[in-house]
Amino acid sequence: MKSIVLIAALVAANTVMAADGQYSGVSTKGNLSVWRVNHSNGAVSLCSFEGHKNEPSCYPWSTGGQPGNYQIIGGDDVLSTWRINATNGFVSLCEYKEVSEPPICTPWSTQ
Repeated sequence: MKSIVLIAALVAANTVMAADGQYSGVSTKGNLSVWRVNHSNGAVSLCSFEGHKNEPSCYPWSTGGQPGNYQIIGGDDVLSTWRINATNGFVSLCEYKEVSEPPICTPWSTQ
């Protein structure tokens, strides 16, 4: 019985560690920019596309949070996005005032 508990604990630890360094993103309305999220700390950043011959321009990352399982929620606004901590359901809104500066994010919801 102890060996089963130990194996389950090791599998859970490896699952958490696998999330480190994983990213995903969602495109904005018009498909000319994309918000990306760091799944392990919730930091978000916007990238935009300026034509077929240029690489995308990506802007500074927001401040990351505590380790968790973060996702991004797609929307229509180019300069702001919602992020969610999938572990506890808390959400936060991040918005660029100037794309040369990191986005400002609201505190996480608590309910």
